[in-house]
Amino acid sequence: MIKGLFSIFAIALLVAGFGCQNDSVSPAPALQEQAIDLDSPTGGLSTSDEAPAFGEPDKFAAFSTVASFDDPIEKCGRADSLQARGARFFEFRAIWGRLADVNDTSGADPCPLDWSGTLHLDGGIIVIQRTIAFEEDDSISRIDSSTIAWVSHTGPHVDGIQVRLIVPSGSSLCIGCTPTLELSTGPYSRSFTIDELLALDVVSPVDTCGNAISITSVLTPPGCPHGQLMGAWSKTPLDSLTSADSLENGGVVQGTFRGVWVGRGGRISGHLKGVFGLNGAGERVFFGKYIDLTGRFMGILRGKAGFRGASALDRDPGNGGGPGNDRGIRPPRGWFAGEWIDAKANVQGKLKGRWIASEEGKGFFHGIWGMRCGRGFLLDDSNEETTEDD
Repeated sequence: MIKGLFSIFAIALLVAGFGCQNDSVSPAPALQEQAIDLDSPTGGLSTSDEAPAFGEPDKFAAFSTVASFDDPIEKCGRADSLQARGARFFEFRAIWGRLADVNDTSGADPCPLDWSGTLHLDGGIIVIQRTIAFEEDDSISRIDSSTIAWVSHTGPHVDGIQVRLIVPSGSSLCIGCTPTLELSTGPYSRSFTIDELLALDVVSPVDTCGNAISITSVLTPPGCPHGQLMGAWSKTPLDSLTSADSLENGGVVQGTFRGVWVGRGGRISGHLKGVFGLNGAGERVFFGKYIDLTGRFMGILRGKAGFRGASALDRDPGNGGGPGNDRGIRPPRGWFAGEWIDAKANVQGKLKGRWIASEEGKGFFHGIWGMRCGRGFLLDDSNEETTEDD
């Protein structure tokens, strides 16, 4: 069943290659000309610098629409004081709407949805950092130091928020309680424990129209960068495949992806672009190139991906979702996990996340990353395939 599902995402290698505008070197070869090798440690991708946004900034615009929020709590110095006393800090991001159609910012949406809601951290403080793709009629506001609220409507495209969660050590904010994060919107509500927020990646459909919510959270230890990544992929019909997609080593390129690298505070700090498919051993793998905003090479992403296994969660409409949560009509979705290496093949950190797809074959991915200086889930070798999403 898993092999059958994966095959519907096989796509031709159609994206434009990586362009390079460095005055001191010749242009980098196009992606198809870089001898893609899904059995190679780098996937065949080069470590050269590129043009900013790979020379195609419009292709990244749909998931780069963010606006900073001037939160007074950030300026009062309380966060720095709490950090000095051992508080834990988390970067939390939630994105909702027609996730698999994230590139469609203007088309007619047959299923508009009201995502207005609240976020409350019992025993902690929430700092608003960014709004994501909010329209003119959308807004975000503060109720108290532990609670924020927003007005958000999707149809088409997506909306979202980026916040910092601060959980003081031995906090007087939570005497006799266990710190808990409570997210509430019209179509989706869920509570998270602090342990769940350490390295969280969740995707949950909420209706039969393709609306879903994707949530990531990661602990940010002092002096050790952690953050998020998100983007899109697409497919072509299975019968459009040509022999050009089969590699000499027996692997098959089945798709391409592009996205943004999100750093501290929800700031976009780079772009990524790559391929996925089956290597010579039949394993589902991905490789991508990560550059900063100037086009400087930052790393080769590599790892494995798969479909989510069957679970009772698929059949439980009350588990954090809305109508239409029967497994027979929920959209395909799955996981990815890997690492990134520098030009000398040194491992710099790890990453993991989730993806979701529409019936038309368009997809969205959202995940977290962490440098090797950190400790915890992002640095262990646990089997991602056994990790369930919502």
